[in-house]
Amino acid sequence: MGDLSKGFCFVWVRRVRASAVVRRMGAKELERIGWQQMVGAGDGQSGGTSSSGKLYFGVARLDDDWSLVVEDNGGLGVEDGLLRPLSDGTVVVCLYRAADGSGRFAVMEDGRVSLEFDPTVDSPAVGTRVGEFAGAMKAAGVGVVRAPQERIAAGFALAERVTGVPLSLSGLQERTYLFSVVPTGQ
Repeated sequence: MGDLSKGFCFVWVRRVRASAVVRRMGAKELERIGWQQMVGAGDGQSGGTSSSGKLYFGVARLDDDWSLVVEDNGGLGVEDGLLRPLSDGTVVVCLYRAADGSGRFAVMEDGRVSLEFDPTVDSPAVGTRVGEFAGAMKAAGVGVVRAPQERIAAGFALAERVTGVPLSLSGLQERTYLFSVVPTGQ
């Protein structure tokens, strides 16, 4: 997914429609756009949060169970003030890589962190269900010494195992996204 080479955040949200994701986050839909409009420039928000204190992202429906939030080079992946409430009554899976190369993989359920680790380095996983995810993590290749891009690929493979939804560039390009903005520090 070369369009996101400077950083990204993907957030899968179970059983919440795209428009409801926008509402739950306290965001405002700006327009409906395609993949290339959202990530085409490849510079996203240039360094995480924009100078105006806002995050810009797109939301699309993946299947009957999952919606997907996509952010180009922003800081949504570390905004627990937005992610935890989004997980109320459901499951949220987050894969984030910052422009500086650091990252985060998290599974949140009902406001609690079930699993969290940095997929870009060898870091211990924490959360209330780490043991339950151990087999899926190993099968996805998480924790194996790899090049940075391979580590991120393992994060995507783990997200697919957790959600049951495969993600491909062509699938992302086929969707229409609710391009939205939300203030940070919620």
